[in-house]
Amino acid sequence: MDLHTLARGSGLVGGLCWLARFVLDRNGSGAAGAVDALHWAGLVLLAVALVAAGAGLVSSSATWLRAIVGVALPLLVWSVLGVVHPAGDAETIDGLFGLGMAVLSVAGLVRGRSRRGHRSRSVGAHAR
Repeated sequence: MDLHTLARGSGLVGGLCWLARFVLDRNGSGAAGAVDALHWAGLVLLAVALVAAGAGLVSSSATWLRAIVGVALPLLVWSVLGVVHPAGDAETIDGLFGLGMAVLSVAGLVRGRSRRGHRSRSVGAHAR
């Protein structure tokens, strides 16, 4: 499994966990333990998705830079969420964030699947 598939898969499942948590919390139909479990499971999966997505932004030749960007991206996202949370309802913001991550992950998985059929060049533009 490559880094992009790991990021998209965990982003999809983590986003769905936070979206399910939002729905259960709003309807009042979920037990407190189930809502908490969805929150923490989604948090871990979204953190894995953001670390993998951040590391995937950098060339594989610079391992140290991949590690730095992999840690920096989730910290940036959590800091933005931390600023936005006091301005509104935290559960709604988390639910919207989960929905956004799930949609972006599905779009990435579909796009990645369609690109697998195309053969890309691994050498210069003039090579055959």
